Amino acid sequence: MYAIANHIINTPLKIEKELIDVVKMTFLDTLSALIIGMNEEEQKLLVQTLQTFETGGQKIPGNHATLSLMDAAFVMGTASVAVELDEGNQWSKGHPSVHIFPVFLLHASQNSSYTGEQFIYDFVQSYEATTHFGKITNLKSFLHAHGTWGVLGSATALAIIHNADEDTLARLLDIAATFATPTQWTAALEGAQVRNVYIAESIIGGIRAWQLTKSNFKAPNKNAEVIFGRILGDSFDTTLPYKNEVEAIKKGYFKFHAFCRYVHVPLEVFQNLILQHEIDIENIETVKVFTYERAATLHRKNPENSLSSKFSIPFALAAWANTKRTDHGLFQKKYIENVAINQLANRITVYHDQDMDINYPDVMPAKVEIQLKSGEIFEHRQDYALGGPDKKTDFKALEEKFKGNTKLILTDEAQDEIVQFIKNLETETNLGRIIDIVNKGLRE
Repeated sequence: MYAIANHIINTPLKIEKELIDVVKMTFLDTLSALIIGMNEEEQKLLVQTLQTFETGGQKIPGNHATLSLMDAAFVMGTASVAVELDEGNQWSKGHPSVHIFPVFLLHASQNSSYTGEQFIYDFVQSYEATTHFGKITNLKSFLHAHGTWGVLGSATALAIIHNADEDTLARLLDIAATFATPTQWTAALEGAQVRNVYIAESIIGGIRAWQLTKSNFKAPNKNAEVIFGRILGDSFDTTLPYKNEVEAIKKGYFKFHAFCRYVHVPLEVFQNLILQHEIDIENIETVKVFTYERAATLHRKNPENSLSSKFSIPFALAAWANTKRTDHGLFQKKYIENVAINQLANRITVYHDQDMDINYPDVMPAKVEIQLKSGEIFEHRQDYALGGPDKKTDFKALEEKFKGNTKLILTDEAQDEIVQFIKNLETETNLGRIIDIVNKGLRE
């Protein structure tokens, strides 16, 4: 791990305006997901439950409670992925930002001199490293990427924040690998909310690894290679060149549908076919979705709860057809149990097309075929979803997304103040002030 650590620490970054703009977009989008997730009922209950065991002085955005450092990290990590609106990166095959963003908020809340300018540099460096860890890890197919290689990213963020040298980072990465979580991809498909904890555990693991490293603890030799290359994965290619050229964060994606990313392309193809050909959903006989292997696992027709609904292609298509909604407000009992939605979902079948695996994850394609009761067939293929590197978005679109999703949580004034804070991020002298801005603006 020393070679990777050496590149991470000693390769200087060139921070240009374009890159700063991307960081601001990622900041807004990740904070937005965290705030919305914190407002979920089970998340509120989690905060209350944790307070019955232990209290502390650590503030958290989106809730007036204060918790211990580890409980705050746990809550923020869980909330960040609770509503499937978090930023991601298809080359890491996961979500780099949510593994590191809470680490920076926790540090900033305890260090009033931590500036927006320093955050921008540190965040980019950490994001590039976290994406690289995902890229070189070939996880076993039944594992969820959350909570696995991301612990290396959480730990790296702390090393970067504290200006660690390459020797310290190399030791830290091997210790951090110890805290990787054995996850299951099926947890998301089944709607098992423990899946949201995977990210939280990786953040806690990163913090604990940093504490142990500073206390001169050591891990077994090549611990990361063994854990990710033999136990949790089939390979962990440390020889893959580390490209610290701020390319990864520029290629991240932003979600405009509150579903797993694998749902987005088939959903958009279906939407376009319906609208372009003015198809009456009552005339639909069957819908066939052809896609790559990972996305094809999202075939459950009748999901039981909000989480499993977010990982169901049939539900996504049927729900949009009946409601014209793909936002977070869709995942209510009245929609999940809706008869018309379920009837259409039962006519939607998802197939694995091996030819679509060839260029994954560079391309994440789907083809949708709609057959009407008359026998007429409409079909189309699409390779990229809105908000991805090949269908880029901008700050204004993410601002609208943020305001739409938090309008029942934050006052209008708070929304505007948060947006202005992020727009002026490079001139902010106290990054931790953002938590007070959020909490001051919470609707009662």
